[in-house]
Amino acid sequence: LYRWLKSREFTAVVSGMTALMFLFAGPMIYQSSHQIMFVNYMPFLFLMLRSIDRYFINQKLTSIVIWGSCIVLHSYFYCVGCFIVCFIYFMLHCYRYKNYKKHFLHLIAAYLLIVLLTAIYTIPTLFVIAGGNKSVNATNYLSLLIPTFSLKGLLYNNYGCGLTYMFWVLIVFGLFKEKTRTLSIILMISMLCPIVSLIMNGFLYARSKILIVFLPLVILQAGLVLENNHFKINKYMLFLFVFPLFFIQRSELVFLDLIISLIILYFSKINKKRCFIYLLVPLFVVYYNNPTTSFLPNKQYKKYANQEVETLIQRNFINTLVNMNEIHQNMNQTYQNQVTRLSGYTSTNHHLYNSFLFDTLKIPISLNNRVGQIDQNNLFYLKMLSVDSIISKKKIDGYQEIDAIKDLKLYQSQDIMPIAYATNKLYSQNQFHQLQYPYTLDILYNHAIVKNGNSTDQSQFIKEDMGLKSSYQIQQKKNKKITFSLQRKTKNQIIVIEGDIKNYKPHQSVSITINGIKNKLSRNNSPYYNQHTHFTYLLSGENIKTLSISLSKGHYDLKNIKTYSLNKEVIENRNKEVDSLNIQKGKDVLKGSINVKNDGYFITRIPYDRGYTIYIDSKVVKSEIVNEAFLGCPINQGKHKIQIKFTPTGYRLGFILSYFGFMVIFINYIIERRRKNEG
Repeated sequence: LYRWLKSREFTAVVSGMTALMFLFAGPMIYQSSHQIMFVNYMPFLFLMLRSIDRYFINQKLTSIVIWGSCIVLHSYFYCVGCFIVCFIYFMLHCYRYKNYKKHFLHLIAAYLLIVLLTAIYTIPTLFVIAGGNKSVNATNYLSLLIPTFSLKGLLYNNYGCGLTYMFWVLIVFGLFKEKTRTLSIILMISMLCPIVSLIMNGFLYARSKILIVFLPLVILQAGLVLENNHFKINKYMLFLFVFPLFFIQRSELVFLDLIISLIILYFSKINKKRCFIYLLVPLFVVYYNNPTTSFLPNKQYKKYANQEVETLIQRNFINTLVNMNEIHQNMNQTYQNQVTRLSGYTSTNHHLYNSFLFDTLKIPISLNNRVGQIDQNNLFYLKMLSVDSIISKKKIDGYQEIDAIKDLKLYQSQDIMPIAYATNKLYSQNQFHQLQYPYTLDILYNHAIVKNGNSTDQSQFIKEDMGLKSSYQIQQKKNKKITFSLQRKTKNQIIVIEGDIKNYKPHQSVSITINGIKNKLSRNNSPYYNQHTHFTYLLSGENIKTLSISLSKGHYDLKNIKTYSLNKEVIENRNKEVDSLNIQKGKDVLKGSINVKNDGYFITRIPYDRGYTIYIDSKVVKSEIVNEAFLGCPINQGKHKIQIKFTPTGYRLGFILSYFGFMVIFINYIIERRRKNEG
């Protein structure tokens, strides 16, 4: 940033001050250590801006294309916003030229080359996004047309530009100077109009984190205004300075920031170096927004680093791991020996797998959204998804303790479904969809759900009155814990409790935890509103007689409460009834041999996607969606060799386009070099 501003012929004082204020901006410190993807593109954005400056000197596009491609490769989410910023910056340059149409066409050509060069990455990514499930709240587009004066995208917030009030003051000053007026108008519209955030977020949501990409333009505008060094205040300026104070939280502190900014700017007429005194303000803000508690001290890091977990993994054979460690569950953690995990977090997710978890298995949603897929202590979840190992401090039903470090224990079970297998117990999809939860659970576990199933088996779940009322009305100002003694008629080891939630305070979330299993209905204005109004609890273990219930504060009704039970023997030894794939290591997604006893279906734990190809005895077979979400295909009796390969949808097209783009860039580079030598 400093070198870019210096190349713009800013003084060392202005370049240095604004560069330091950029460093103290909220996201630069906070997101660099929390969510690096929010800022990891920033070096390439500055390099692209410098390349635009150089273009208007040497008319060369190569460096613009290279740094633009680096932005895409580092952040597909922020790349569109970065290109909007570069487009604005480019057009600001163009206004100085009469023949700016030619330059505009050159920029479009550069953007097209970036698209070509990165197609091998972006096209498969776009196919995934297009086919994914976007679990976000419904957007009221009309409300987003109304300007908001909280300046959340510009000031103080770590999920915005995170600058101080000085920058709003400088943007206002820029509005009254011809040289800087256009950029001030652009920045004001961007920071005040939520619709801009919605568009730049790809119409996903109107969140201010996308405005982080405007940091270079805001810094540039600040430098341009400071270089001008004339700060006369009129009544219109004063109104714009003060008006946002009525919409910003802690306005008294913000007003103090405003007063300090104006005093510093006044004295800068005498000596610009006095502007450095103002750095105390952003330094204080960045410290206030990033207390030591927001980082991981050494002792806490050791807990989160899961060193004990790593040790347990390394000295035991593990296929699929679920970490039930109550201290912390890092959904995106990858262990050194690449233990397969089931949990994850993504704004756009595999819609079939997401629906399988939350609509078919109906596992509890304990977060504000459905985009966080957290590992569950649910027997059907664990067994169907081939989880053979669990790390936990608490006893896990159906698993045996194998190893332990201190109070952290490793539990394992051999009574789980294989990663891939063949079965002839087939249940029709149409028939399955007519069943209600939880009667679907044991049917799903004991069969393969396919288009043309013929099984007539019935669910073994029993609807049982356990003493709970069918409805409750909750109205309380504090969280509350209660215990309830179940009135059991059976000794079945699996219990299901379900019910509907009606929240009378929709702007306040509701959560109910039973025996450690938490369900949550998020507030309706949450960015990822989960719409989770049907709570389910699956409890397993010997002699479940008591419920330990935690009720959140609020005003809500529990309705249509029902209880069911199932003998655990119904889902035991299912893995012995199927023909397992003998897996071999290799480069393929899955490879091995299988001995199929009866004609049936080959079933995998791999979520279905168009990019997978199944080979049986080296011949391609048509794949299908089985078990509501997974990859499978018909298979005949006998011994077979299985291979499953994956090619991302759009990969070949992306490869061809990227190769073509590379050749165009290479040829263009040769031409530019020759012109330079001839010159």
